[in-house]
Amino acid sequence: MVIKASRITNLTDARYFAAREVDFLGFNLEEGTASYLDPVYVKAIREWVEGPGIVGEFSREPVSVVREAAAFYGLDAVQVTEAYADQLAALEGLTVIMTLESGHDTGSILRLLEAAKPFVAWFLVGFGSAVLTAEETDFWSKCCKTYPVLIETEATAGEVPELVRALGAAGLSLAGGEEEQVGVKSFDDIEEIFEALGR
Repeated sequence: MVIKASRITNLTDARYFAAREVDFLGFNLEEGTASYLDPVYVKAIREWVEGPGIVGEFSREPVSVVREAAAFYGLDAVQVTEAYADQLAALEGLTVIMTLESGHDTGSILRLLEAAKPFVAWFLVGFGSAVLTAEETDFWSKCCKTYPVLIETEATAGEVPELVRALGAAGLSLAGGEEEQVGVKSFDDIEEIFEALGR
């Protein structure tokens, strides 16, 4: 199972997730947006952690800027939103994670997944909670059989593993957060998820 830690903003998160052997650490490199981390700090954090691939997260930068950032910072992957769906060919050669919102109608989602599949390594789908209808569960479980889907959810720690299993997702995205003070943070909820997943 692929696990990505998203929106990392501090060394405490980065070191914790690296120790937990996640596959990717994601950093928002888009200035002026929430959870933005100055690339100077990204480079510093990279020197402190080993193991996970480094992902640059983007939501509105031109694809030329995304490519430049990938080359300049030696990113292992880039994460873009579905707004880039018509420009994915311009990112060819890069490992791409594309975020999708789950609220679209099923026909639109299927068309988007199929069109983007040649260019995307993983699709990251955000669910507001673990409470999915039987119809939604059936639809997304079918999608997960055909496409590599990572899920991100606001479900409780105890609900997350069951949601992953019910959908048959390729993996999970967990979000970083603010420290309580420099170098101090509780990871109890995330630890519960790892334990339930047997990691």
